Amino acid sequence: MSDEAAEARFFVRLGGKGWMVYDRKLKGPAMIGTKLKLAANLTREQAEHVHRILIAGADPKSISF
Repeated sequence: MSDEAAEARFFVRLGGKGWMVYDRKLKGPAMIGTKLKLAANLTREQAEHVHRILIAGADPKSISF
């Protein structure tokens, strides 16, 4: 996925209980980690960190907290 496509696909937004990385393709929070958890209920710093990794083209399964 190109950087432009990734930047258009993912963005950080405020959710109900914290920050999330929203995935426009999935129409919901991005899936991250080896157990594919939702990228939701994060601190703003965590969400921005996940966003930077995703737009850099890294495998979402490689992201952990």
